[in-house]
Amino acid sequence: MSRPLCLRCRKAQVMCYCHSLETFTSNPQFVILIHPKESRKAINTGRMAFLHINNARLIVGSDFTMDQQLNQLLSDPHKKCWLLFPGEKALDLSEVKPQLAGSTQEEQVFIILDATWAMAKKMYRQSLNLQRLPQVMFRPTEASRFMIRQQPHPDCYSTLETIHHIIECFGTHPKGEHHRLIRVFQEMVQKQIDFELLQGRALNPLKYPNLS
Repeated sequence: MSRPLCLRCRKAQVMCYCHSLETFTSNPQFVILIHPKESRKAINTGRMAFLHINNARLIVGSDFTMDQQLNQLLSDPHKKCWLLFPGEKALDLSEVKPQLAGSTQEEQVFIILDATWAMAKKMYRQSLNLQRLPQVMFRPTEASRFMIRQQPHPDCYSTLETIHHIIECFGTHPKGEHHRLIRVFQEMVQKQIDFELLQGRALNPLKYPNLS
């Protein structure tokens, strides 16, 4: 029999983190475009970030060309939208920040593709509206803390870690509200590890590749 699920965070109730959520309003804003396959995974940091941030948007799909909600946002003259996607034309986040210094005319919005790298590239190819957006990227300053998910490289960030890094880079939350993202994320990771150990299971290095 399957374990009862929390309908909010989509995790088994025994692993639910909803009681730890402390929401905040983020500046800049974020839109999380999540692939349907990724949305069905029990451990999904895009949904976790969305549940933390009052003004975030979460849209499920693979081709967003005709997505009404996204296109309405992209056509809003009061918003400046950036796509986080590496490429030849992508600006480093450190280059974007000086351009926005003192700007109060537009709200900054970062669009994040929540999927594996292969799925994210396909989402980009299919979504013509995303191809018209300015691209940004960044170089991680430390290894990912997502120890229970296999990453292509140690410095490949989860969606939640990516959002936290962008907020940290802009320095728009001096009181540190955005650190709640990392705190609950780390608690979830450790809780997953502890649960496996409590069940008397040896930690499979294939399932937990980043554990030393």
